[in-house]
Amino acid sequence: MAQNWYIRGKVSYGDKAVNIPEFCSGTSDQATASHLMATREREVREAIIFGPRAVTRRGTIADAFEAYLTKPKAPNSTDVVRVGVMNERIGQVALSDPKAAWHAFREDYLIGHAPAGQDRYRSLLQAAINVYNERYDLPPFKLKAIPFDNQRIRFLSHADRDRLIASYSKHVQPIATMFAFQGPRTQEALQLIWGAGGVDMERGTIFFSRTKTGNPRTVELHPRVDAVLRPMWIERGKPSEGHVFLNRRGEPYTDTRDLKVQGGNPLQTAHENACTRAGISNFTVHDWRHHWASHCVMAGIDLITIMRLGGWKSLRMVQRYASVDTNHMKEAVLKLQ
Repeated sequence: MAQNWYIRGKVSYGDKAVNIPEFCSGTSDQATASHLMATREREVREAIIFGPRAVTRRGTIADAFEAYLTKPKAPNSTDVVRVGVMNERIGQVALSDPKAAWHAFREDYLIGHAPAGQDRYRSLLQAAINVYNERYDLPPFKLKAIPFDNQRIRFLSHADRDRLIASYSKHVQPIATMFAFQGPRTQEALQLIWGAGGVDMERGTIFFSRTKTGNPRTVELHPRVDAVLRPMWIERGKPSEGHVFLNRRGEPYTDTRDLKVQGGNPLQTAHENACTRAGISNFTVHDWRHHWASHCVMAGIDLITIMRLGGWKSLRMVQRYASVDTNHMKEAVLKLQ
């Protein structure tokens, strides 16, 4: 039986020298073992010359993505899809020049994308590289953010809110009611199921298991939402599983978060038609979330609570709603003696 070759040696550069401890090559072929030794010598020599930067000279963007996808807290599925898109186009690029990889990806794929969407890819690439850098004790990496207007605040009066909800098709009205009084993101609502893992009518709670931030949350059912969901629940035989919201064909809505190519909002057409019937303009499906947060502020709910109820990751994302209206602050000011 052929014996495996063992390798050891010493690499010198200038006044520095590093001993390579003996290790098994795993092969009985001398040429292959020699190649492994040459590779190891090159790696050690690069480490002597470049220090920690030698790791990035050998690594690729794909290595950074691998580190990101295998970190203890797994990324959400939408980011996994984005990683796949980037890895396919720039995964082979060396980590020694990540900015060049980013600019190449923007030119190849992101032309025509909204600035906010582009910035999401940027922050994801930056996060992946920093997970890799932290693993090898390398300094943090930063890509210049893409500026975009994230300060839009749009909300309706109570009368306009109710008129718009009533203008939706019958199967969409319960969804719009949840948007208005619970403030979830579109897919957080559309993918809800009956029972303890979602809408629990017995306990009067909603559990959002899959969120944009990756942090599940439980909230109390608002009475207006309970009033529209309870008849649905009873009519379906008080189920403890299955999707809560169904489309006009009686089927669950597609979870667009799992699509490789992100699609439009499944409710876009129904929403536009409802807005036309209600005579409301400049109000998107996502604006329901702005509406909910704004009215929470005007009801005197503190920003920390709004952040937790709405599933925002940081208080900074909620602070823009703090000045939507000052009338609700009058009572608070008058408490001062």
